[in-house]
Amino acid sequence: MVANDQRSSASTKVEQMRAEGRVEFDLTSPPSRAEAGLPEGSREVVYELLDRGPFQVRVLLPEQRELDFPVRLAVFDTMDAPDPRTGPPTTLDLHHYPGSLAAGRDHLLAAAAEFGIDPAPIHQWYDTASQGPPAQGPSTVRTLWLSTRVGYLQLEIQGRYAPPVDTPESDQTVIHYSLTWQVDGADRG
Repeated sequence: MVANDQRSSASTKVEQMRAEGRVEFDLTSPPSRAEAGLPEGSREVVYELLDRGPFQVRVLLPEQRELDFPVRLAVFDTMDAPDPRTGPPTTLDLHHYPGSLAAGRDHLLAAAAEFGIDPAPIHQWYDTASQGPPAQGPSTVRTLWLSTRVGYLQLEIQGRYAPPVDTPESDQTVIHYSLTWQVDGADRG
């Protein structure tokens, strides 16, 4: 119950995103807690609309690159900070929901081309997911984490496809972006 209350009033920046239907984050250098919209004492801030629908996110990256697409969820967390309750953010996760498996493949291929990532795992994922649910094992098909560096950021992208369950339109494609970085004093092993 507390988590839901925190999500509905997480920060002024979240409320602004909900009012405008869009948000921009500047990751050209490591952001502060205030720039991420992290409330005092919180380990994370969740950006999502109350109806869980899509909103536009633009992320400015080092090397004059950017991410710009609709997401249903964006989360900053401080889990790798020396003190997560007071430290700066260390991760931004984005969840993009393309309208179909083919649209997910195309999104991943465009990201691979933009960031110099090998497209072979994307094609393999698409081919496997296109064959329908397997007779045994998990029905969700995932790519490997596709990883690269963009300046100080570690950028990882994963595609996930869950085939239809009850109706043909109940399938779901999700592209998960994870951007991580180190902060002073953090021990990342």
